[in-house]
Amino acid sequence: MRGAAPLRLFFGGILTETNTFSPIPVGLQNFIEGGLLRGAEVLDPVRGQDMARYAQSLGVEVLGGLYCEAHPGAAVRRDAFEALRDELLDRLRAALPVDIVALNMHGGMVAQGCDDCEGDIIARVRAIVGPEVVIGCELDPHSHLSPAMHRNAILMCYRENPHIDIDARGRELVDLLLRIARREVRPVTSVFDCRMADVFQTQREPMKSFVARMRALEGHDGVLSISIVHGFRRADIPLLGTHVIVITDDQAAHGAVLAERLGRELFALRGQCADPTRPMDEAVAAARDWDASTQGPLVLAELADNPGGGSPGDATYVLKALIDAGIDRIVAGALIDPQGVRTAFDAGVGAQLTMRIGGKACPLSGPPLDLDVTVTALDPASKIVLDGGTTVQMGRAAALRFAQGELLLAENRHQTYGPSIFADLGIELKNCRVILVKSAQHFKAHFSAIAPHSITLDSPGVCVADVTKLPFKRLPRPLWPWDEDPWKT
Repeated sequence: MRGAAPLRLFFGGILTETNTFSPIPVGLQNFIEGGLLRGAEVLDPVRGQDMARYAQSLGVEVLGGLYCEAHPGAAVRRDAFEALRDELLDRLRAALPVDIVALNMHGGMVAQGCDDCEGDIIARVRAIVGPEVVIGCELDPHSHLSPAMHRNAILMCYRENPHIDIDARGRELVDLLLRIARREVRPVTSVFDCRMADVFQTQREPMKSFVARMRALEGHDGVLSISIVHGFRRADIPLLGTHVIVITDDQAAHGAVLAERLGRELFALRGQCADPTRPMDEAVAAARDWDASTQGPLVLAELADNPGGGSPGDATYVLKALIDAGIDRIVAGALIDPQGVRTAFDAGVGAQLTMRIGGKACPLSGPPLDLDVTVTALDPASKIVLDGGTTVQMGRAAALRFAQGELLLAENRHQTYGPSIFADLGIELKNCRVILVKSAQHFKAHFSAIAPHSITLDSPGVCVADVTKLPFKRLPRPLWPWDEDPWKT
């Protein structure tokens, strides 16, 4: 720390999640479209990053570097990753001297030729700033973990899944980094490998209580922070897996014991921490028999075609099954179909036509679906509004009415986080029987008030529910669920 002057904090990050089985390319333009901020733009009151603004509010001199995001897809192109990484590092060099480097990254990024993008960035940051500067990184729990990451930086994952605590956790990280920079604590990181890769939903038991206990342990007996790295189960890399990270105030032995204890408890909960998936035919039968008049609409979550996991978002399997079952009052969306959106805009509101919908991105999207539709609404700049005013830009969107319900098409590939986009296009959800969304779980935080009941279904697609069916070649074995007992010697 430099005398009595305000602490200087450099902020940046490159954020995306990689599904190595995805057919969706990810290049530089994807990061630009996802929101690329440079310099003081990271402090912008609308577009900026909460971590950076929070640090500034505490009297810290914040030096903006580069921050960008891209929606999940296949391995990032090598030239894009290296260009963004090198610009971030160049901006760090230009900002020196600094007391703190605060990074906001996903942890699940893979690039062509680099399995450990975050570790690569963090190690290069450490080489630039030297051993005394504090480095911290906020991570999505669907991260990977490498020695290059945890040996060079203070790592803190969001606790919640769905991720409703991103800003809160980022502020906790800033607070801890400031304490470290002021020499108030001496952090030691302990890591335990759980030898599994599972799904952990924290808004339901048993994870709700597990996370509450983690929080209660922090601040006592020298424990500064506890994080669970869930892992991202659709990345075929040797780093895949669930880990527990415990950061203590110079208590390595206690941290190691606690990390192992929590990790083994977590392993004992394997297979119990996510909503069960139901076969597509069972889910369709449930929708056919659903009494929406007394229970409200039923949400069907199409996990396998979730854009948030790297899927195209244009699969037609479930929609076709609902139609073939004779179900009425269907609302489906957002189905990602830029060509279909263009056709609807060219035709105009009120137009009646036969459209070929979906099934365009890859073989796993299934065949397209031919429907007789009426264009009921068009939005040139659609969005999904979430809590706190956060918006997800969906691009142009079109509402279509067909014989058994309504369908929403959008240009930009995002999962269906919330219901606002339907209302914006005049689609009334409370009167429908079933709502089909392209999402795994993040929809729950925003749809529950309208439709408290949901089924996550197992259908064909890029993000198929049973990951053991995917053609993995590079897993770190033994690893559950691929190995029933990975602790067997």
